[in-house]
Amino acid sequence: MVYMKKNILVLLLAVTVCAGCAVRYNISLTIGDVITARGKPKYDEAKGGFLYKDGQGQPAFVSGGRVREVAPASMSKDSQYLPMH
Repeated sequence: MVYMKKNILVLLLAVTVCAGCAVRYNISLTIGDVITARGKPKYDEAKGGFLYKDGQGQPAFVSGGRVREVAPASMSKDSQYLPMH
């Protein structure tokens, strides 16, 4: 019985930790397009834009002048079921 409770606790902990890894952010562009990023995009002052990971997990960049909003997908004004660019 104790063994089973320990396994359930470990499983719950693993699910909780992994749930934070799957955060998606919407990058709304000035032309109306929306890019869905894996994880929170980071602003690079030297390059003048946002570095993010695309749908395949590859690093990508978008110029800051093209960005209207960066928000978690759950809070974005453009929150919908969007394809990952």
